[in-house]
Amino acid sequence: MGKIIASVSCTLDGIFTGPQDDENNMVSWAMPGIIDSTNDNLVMFQKADAILMGWVNYEGLASYWPYQEGEFAEAMNKTPKYVATRNRELTEVKWGDFGDTISLLAGDLNERIAALKSDIEGSIIVPGSAGLVQSLLNAGFVDEISMIIHPVVLGSGKRYLESIAARNDLKLIGTQHYETSGSMRLRYEVVK
Repeated sequence: MGKIIASVSCTLDGIFTGPQDDENNMVSWAMPGIIDSTNDNLVMFQKADAILMGWVNYEGLASYWPYQEGEFAEAMNKTPKYVATRNRELTEVKWGDFGDTISLLAGDLNERIAALKSDIEGSIIVPGSAGLVQSLLNAGFVDEISMIIHPVVLGSGKRYLESIAARNDLKLIGTQHYETSGSMRLRYEVVK
């Protein structure tokens, strides 16, 4: 049975994208922590058996990683990827020259995720994709949350876990302090 791991970078107040009209400002607050945690993130993606993402995240990642080189690009490009979307008009996904590594999850999301978890033995990483993670958490599919907290409070923007339907208890299973940036990775198991 596969294990779904939600992975995100966010501020101390839980924001993963910036305020209105500055949504892509992560460079100003997250980049020091992202650089600091690169090796740990690389290992996480190298060990992943699959990557699951929402449509918006897919569009950003698919426009970048297939055209990069190096260990991180290899992990992103060669690992099987799945794109979940509610838009029934979308019928195909592409990943540069690595088209055989990506699939569209169409139909009932709960059925497709249950089948994916059944088919995959190891970890299924969900990078970012807040809307998808919220749906997966609400449906009981998320097994772990790996969150890098950056030492900044933005006060406004989109919160990563904004639309959670009910209480989810978590058990701390790991921490990693990144001294240069002051960021902290917190790993939680979702108690079922």
